[in-house]
Amino acid sequence: MLVKSSQGEHFQIMTDAAIEVPKPAHPTRMVQLDGLRGIAAFMVVFYHMDIVYGINGPFQRGYLFVDLFFLLSGFVLAVSTEKKIRAGIGAIEFTWVRYKRLLPLVAVGAGVAVVRAVYIGMADPLTLALSLVLDLAMIPSFTGMGPFYRYNGPQWTLFYELVANFAHAAVLYKVPTRWMLVLAGAMALWLAYEVNVHGSDTMGVNAPTINTWWTALPRVGWSYVLGVWIGRKYLEGARGPALPWWLALLLPVIGITLVPVLPLGKIWGDLAFVVLFLPAMMWTVAMSNPPAALRPVMEWLGNFSLPLYCVHLTVLVWTKEIAGSNSLSTAAMALGIALALSWFFSKVVSFGSPPLPQKAKA
Repeated sequence: MLVKSSQGEHFQIMTDAAIEVPKPAHPTRMVQLDGLRGIAAFMVVFYHMDIVYGINGPFQRGYLFVDLFFLLSGFVLAVSTEKKIRAGIGAIEFTWVRYKRLLPLVAVGAGVAVVRAVYIGMADPLTLALSLVLDLAMIPSFTGMGPFYRYNGPQWTLFYELVANFAHAAVLYKVPTRWMLVLAGAMALWLAYEVNVHGSDTMGVNAPTINTWWTALPRVGWSYVLGVWIGRKYLEGARGPALPWWLALLLPVIGITLVPVLPLGKIWGDLAFVVLFLPAMMWTVAMSNPPAALRPVMEWLGNFSLPLYCVHLTVLVWTKEIAGSNSLSTAAMALGIALALSWFFSKVVSFGSPPLPQKAKA
């Protein structure tokens, strides 16, 4: 019943004999979602390339794919793990297991960033070591300035992943499916408010303060809660018409390039993409059925996206610093280095999930 999930893990769904679920219309291993996660990771990489190198390319809203990660997380945990949560796994125990799953990602991203910090003489060794320990412990920087974490900015999503996992094991699993959609709707209204205040759907990136850390909660909550609802409906046997697999996986690329040119402005364009497009697109991909020959490729892409997401930003910035240039050739070189380094880490570091406890608590 255990399935790897969330930040890029394999998407495999198995049903218990005790649960009456209609025969799936698709293979039990949903590698198309692995492929989707890989595509989303590359969109985030291209977005950061746009920022670091001023490319002004078609992926200026690539940050919106972060919301897709939370949507996928809710979906996968609903179909793979929620039954074990109901069987008695406590919220703290479940969150600890999830933390151990995310720690290799955190260590890889922070480790590369620390090497850069030492190279540029960012701080004294004691300060660097203390900052690294805090980042590995997933303790944010509450300065209100700079990135959410001291070394690796994208790590902020992993923190809120743990927050969502804790909430799932503590409360969400008790919420009936019919009320889960109501909760998601409330989160959507809160999200619309925060995006209007913030000016875009980029909450969570910057270092919070004690008074502002919660501003990212609707961003995480809307996607994660809706993902749980969709996952439960999937388990109940909900299915829909399927597009050709290649078209389904092409939709996210087309969608993100169209958002900036829509006559909606940044606020409502971001909201339309996250609230309307992403859920429909993810469901469309889930319903697709890629050919057997491409299944290993999509599985690999999902695995490769893990280290890529964690190391790419440091590599992009550091390459620009060393080259002293923001030319397209430097950007291409930085991308090549990030891909090579990510491939190396995908070979030498295990990003698999530790098993959940088999014995339910009394």
